[in-house]
Amino acid sequence: MLATALAVLLAAAPAAPAKLPLRACAVQGVPAKCGTLLVPENRDTGIGALIGLRVVVVPARRQPTRPDAFAYLAGGPGGAATQQTAAVNSIWSGVHERHDILLVDQRGTGGSHPLACAQPAPNEDAGVMIRACLASLNGDPTQYGTAAAADDLEAVRAALGYRSLNVYGISYGATLAQVYLARHAGSVRTVTLDGATLLDVSFLGRFALNGQRALDLVARRCAREPACARAFPGWPLQLRSLIETWNAGPVAVGPDVTLTGDGLAGVIQSMTLSASSAASIPLAVARAARRDYAPLARQIPSSGSDNPLMFWSIWCNERWVGLDARGPWGSYLDGYAATQLERYRSTCAYVPDHAEPASNLARVRSSVPVLALVGGADPQDPAANVSGLGTAMPKARVVVLPEHGHGIGQYGCLPNLVSLFVERGSAATLDVRCVRATKPPPFALG
Repeated sequence: MLATALAVLLAAAPAAPAKLPLRACAVQGVPAKCGTLLVPENRDTGIGALIGLRVVVVPARRQPTRPDAFAYLAGGPGGAATQQTAAVNSIWSGVHERHDILLVDQRGTGGSHPLACAQPAPNEDAGVMIRACLASLNGDPTQYGTAAAADDLEAVRAALGYRSLNVYGISYGATLAQVYLARHAGSVRTVTLDGATLLDVSFLGRFALNGQRALDLVARRCAREPACARAFPGWPLQLRSLIETWNAGPVAVGPDVTLTGDGLAGVIQSMTLSASSAASIPLAVARAARRDYAPLARQIPSSGSDNPLMFWSIWCNERWVGLDARGPWGSYLDGYAATQLERYRSTCAYVPDHAEPASNLARVRSSVPVLALVGGADPQDPAANVSGLGTAMPKARVVVLPEHGHGIGQYGCLPNLVSLFVERGSAATLDVRCVRATKPPPFALG
């Protein structure tokens, strides 16, 4: 009854935002201020459960503090921003001089009413897993979408009294940043998109082709570098052969890991996400062709212990994901992408439907200054996925870091460029020639 009454009061007085008291705390060794903001789980009615949003503020180092905080939006969907407190504080220390750093765990993650499902056991039916999770769930999964998360961020901004936000979104966080800009443009001073795809571009529809392009770039760079070319001649053909052979008969590459050919393709795709792991692809493939799986096994991502249900709520209900994608695409990832799409669709059949607003479907048009950071070899969100950004956002600027992968704001001179962008409130005069000096790691040769 108390929760219901509070929700009604919140809904009835939108013009008088609640103040959010903060207490001194330390997060990952960083001195900060912490608090929890209660918001309605269902904003459409304002009636029902309240959920708590975990909020961390790292105060600016110097006075006077700017009235616009730097808000970091994590990737995923499923990442919790406050779990990146130390990294954000370190990487963007220039921004932190006079801007508070604001981190809010997105609803359904971290300390913000997390909705988690146990990882299914091998060969467990996805429907059984989802149904069991829903039966024990303390929350309504239809209220855990990107639009709700954007409105949560706005509620936090208002409660803390910031005039506006400098929003930094990485990967899925860049999707959330675009939705926040569409819904709350008056609260946004600048936007940095790190590894973004525009809202009207099908992410999964381009997944296989973007992955092939990234792998081709690795192959071209290896061919240009004499040591790599001598050590691993023909490794791309070896990869194609391994995918075909392992699909006919899966191979045990470690004590607890057996891969099909499509599974191998998925591991290679994950390696192209960063320049450092991409530098080990020729070695891993060439050794695997000789039945030495150790270099490959070291690169296989470990699986977490649970899946945030908010991931499935977003993944299954938001059009930008592109679950209607169809192959073939002519990529080494064709089999992997088709298998993943089928898995997603079968799982989504059991996830409750919810309608996302039009702001999640249309390309955002805005005069807010935007800095888009793109990895030149990003296998998921390359420059093609933000093509036309300048037309929709005339104050946008795209900066490409050659031969690097996904999520690049921490490399080379980019942290300084982001700091200058936020300080000036414009990307127009940034001198971006410094990105040429940031080279990818050398290829692993043995």
